[in-house]
Order: sequence, then structure tokens, then C-alpha cells
Amino acid sequence: MINAKWQKRAKIILGYVCRYAVIISLAYMILYPLLRMISLMITHPTSIGAVGGLWVPPILGLDNFWVAFGIMNFWDTLFFTVRNVGIIVLLQMMSAAFAGYAFARLRFKGMNFVFMLVLITFIVPNEVFMLPQRVLFQNFDFFGIIEAIRGRPINMLGSPTAMFVLAGTGMGIAGGLFIYIFRQFVRGLPKELEEAAYVDGAGFIRTFFTIVLPIIKPAFLTVGTLSFIWNYTDTHFPRLFNPTNQYMAIRQALVGTAQAGEPMVQMLTVQARRLGLIAHEVVSINSAAHHNAIVQVSTLLSILPLIVLFLIVQRQFVQGVERSGIVG
Repeated sequence: MINAKWQKRAKIILGYVCRYAVIISLAYMILYPLLRMISLMITHPTSIGAVGGLWVPPILGLDNFWVAFGIMNFWDTLFFTVRNVGIIVLLQMMSAAFAGYAFARLRFKGMNFVFMLVLITFIVPNEVFMLPQRVLFQNFDFFGIIEAIRGRPINMLGSPTAMFVLAGTGMGIAGGLFIYIFRQFVRGLPKELEEAAYVDGAGFIRTFFTIVLPIIKPAFLTVGTLSFIWNYTDTHFPRLFNPTNQYMAIRQALVGTAQAGEPMVQMLTVQARRLGLIAHEVVSINSAAHHNAIVQVSTLLSILPLIVLFLIVQRQFVQGVERSGIVG
């Protein structure tokens, strides 16, 4: 009996060991790139590539951080990117909220078919719509009204206006999914609240703003977080509507840092000396390794807003996803 008891305990302990070994291994695989970027950020340029300094550098310093910060012109590019993404997020949330509420409460002929078309916009790859979308925004018109007034259509290529229009009409990134999330939230609300508002004389729109909108705040948090992350990291629409001068400036700065090659190495040296961050030993730095370190630190800077956002909204975001009905 004692042996059976110890065997049971051994199985339980072995199960815990295997479970935590798998979790730790997966966590290491996921966090390795981030930990490596942080390590390079605090590594002095003369210590890059040093033996035994992979994780803990022999000489600490924030030189790489400040050089990458200056080359990317971080504050200006971050503001420009967050401003454009913020406008897109607001437009996507409002259009998806209106559509989701309508699909959850209104009943009309062909509603299920229309909702299926909405979901198809999320399921079908964006590449399918590339050509018609580019042609549409290159010669944008609304039932011929704009051409009748201006004499020619509007060319929206080369500015974020095209993405604003897509977001406002529910055709932005994952627009179908966002409509589905709001629909699920609204369907989970008791209809008695809205029926009481109708009895008091409130219409459909007033009921939405006064009764439904304050209750579905978790849905706005969920959709807003997903929309910000996906639009912040999107490369499809910026390349489609503005291939020569991408208006997501922080990503453009990162791409420029990564692709510049040897001219970027020279720029790094000039920038470092101008900022007074590296002394005369800068000439002894391995140019390729130094360039790679700056690219890694620039990548860390570009994803830093996403990390901060997730840390702020983590708990509320998880609760919102659970309530949306898209888990499992």
C-alpha cells in the first residue's frame, strides 16, 4: 500500500515536472527575441560579440539605445503613427458597433446572408481585394457626385485617407471579426433593458447610445486593442495605397534602418559621435555586428508601444474576449 501511495505521488510529481518543462520551453522560445533585444540595448558597442557576453554584457551602456532612438527620430515617428492608427481605431470601433448592434437586434429579410458576407470579408485574404481597392481609391467617387462637382474623381493614394474610409465603412483590417464581437456582446444583453427604453419613447439610435453603449464598454476595449495592434503592425494597406512613402512612419523608420546596409553603418558612426555617446574606440567596432545591434534595438523601440498597451489592458482585454464568445 505504501508503494502504491509513493507511485501515485511520483506520477503526480512527474506530471508537474513535464508540464512546467513544456511551459518553460515554450516561454523561452517566445521570449528569446525580446530578451535578446533587451540584452543588446544595454550592451556597450565595444562589447558586442564578446565571448561570454550573450546575455550579460561585460560592459553596460545605453549607447545602442540612444543611437537607435536618434536615428529613428522616435518621438516624431511614434506620434505620427499613433495618430493615424488612433483615427483608424476610432472609426473601426464606431462602424463595427453600429453594424453589430443592428445584426443583433434588427430583423430583416436576408439578414443571415448579409451577415455571412460580413464574415467573408474577414475570412477571405486581403490580397483578393487588392486590385479593385487600389483602382477605387485612385479614382474615388460617390455615385458620380464628386466628378460632377470637381470635374474629376479624387485620388486618395499617397495619404492615409483611403484607410480612414475603409475603417469608417467596416472594411478595414478584420472588420468582419469586429462586427461579430459587437454582435455577440449585444446578443448577451437582456432585451428588457431596451424594451423599457422603447416604452419610454426612445428610438433605436437613442437606445443604442443611452442604454447599450455604456454596457458594452468591454467590447470597445477588446476591439480597440485588437484594431490598434493589427493596424500598427499592418504592412498590406500601407504598401497598397502608398508604396513609396509609407505613412506608418515608425515602421518606415525601422525598415530604413534595416535595409540601409553600409551607408547606415557610416550614419551610425556619425550619429554616435555627434551625440557624444561613443568615444574614439568607435572605429574598432565590428560594423556588421554594430549595425545588427542597432536594428535589434530599433525593433524593440517599434514594438514598445504594443508591450505597454498590453500591460495596461491585459486583464480587461482577457475578460472582454471571454465575454465575446470567440474563445474555445
